[in-house]
Amino acid sequence: MTDTRIDEARAEAFAGQLLTDFAGAGSTALTVAGDRLGLYRAMTGAGPMTPAELAAATGLHPRLVTEWLRAQTVSGYVTSDGETFELPIEHALALSVVDSPAYMVGGGEIIAGYFLALPRLEAAFRGDGGLPYGDMPGCLHHGIERFFRTAYVNHLARQWFPAVPGLLEKLEKGARVADIGCGHGVATRLIASTWPASTVTGFDNHEASIVNARAALAPGVDFHVASATEINRYGRFDVVAFFDSLHDLGDPPAALKAAYEVLEPGGIVVAVEPWSADDFTTVVGNPVARANYAASTALCTPGSLSQPGAYGLGTQGGPTARLELLTAAGFEGAVVAADTGLNLVLAGFKS
Repeated sequence: MTDTRIDEARAEAFAGQLLTDFAGAGSTALTVAGDRLGLYRAMTGAGPMTPAELAAATGLHPRLVTEWLRAQTVSGYVTSDGETFELPIEHALALSVVDSPAYMVGGGEIIAGYFLALPRLEAAFRGDGGLPYGDMPGCLHHGIERFFRTAYVNHLARQWFPAVPGLLEKLEKGARVADIGCGHGVATRLIASTWPASTVTGFDNHEASIVNARAALAPGVDFHVASATEINRYGRFDVVAFFDSLHDLGDPPAALKAAYEVLEPGGIVVAVEPWSADDFTTVVGNPVARANYAASTALCTPGSLSQPGAYGLGTQGGPTARLELLTAAGFEGAVVAADTGLNLVLAGFKS
């Protein structure tokens, strides 16, 4: 017989957890508003401010600014003595100081995009599972650029690429690099500026992203609207990179095979993926895993299912499945070159 008794303490604890999550979601909406309205920027380095002073500095409605400040205070984002409010510099690093290692406010725009796309996501669940990236709101596209830029600026040249055997030597001597799924081209331009002897070509099948990338075109960089399996039209390469994009593709095995075929002998493939574990039951409650599984469900997996191949690799799932894909594509010595706790840097080599 099934035991139908209810553990009241467990029910109460879960209700508390749910309330905490709802409070966080509400705080995220106000964080997006504060970012868009310039409130965090106005508070950065300004010391204690009254609501009237902040409203005057930003040209915003004083009553709403007051309520926003109080909401930010009870959420722990700003501090207050009851009369004045201050944004601690440590919090500003995450909210308003662009390119600081902690800057992550763009993530709020990604989550705002999830909510705006809920009707389409519901339709995907009831249909073929597909939700094209191009159908997602523009705030999500720009949020992705801002959120991931932090990792690229602070870790690509200092931590990720140095961990891959032989990669720096190629780039310093001058290599042809393909950046597949380049989005707005932040990493593409960063590679070119860090290793000026190399040239970098960014590819993405989302035309609007390529238009955005070309608007900030830099020396040694070129961009093309093309899928991962079409890059052979543009010659051969010494390095092929996937920055947080391999799992988004409709057919990762075909993409990796295409990467193998366009690489010169001795070439290297690098796939930077969001951190994940092979066994999802080992990361229950982990905030990185929670954020990444939300992204996988709301964005990345339906995006993959909307494309030819409909592979649905997912943002999570661990390194083993990804290493197996590299090996199956023909790469030798597939390895997790770096595990930062936020990203996995995978590499494979062509003899």
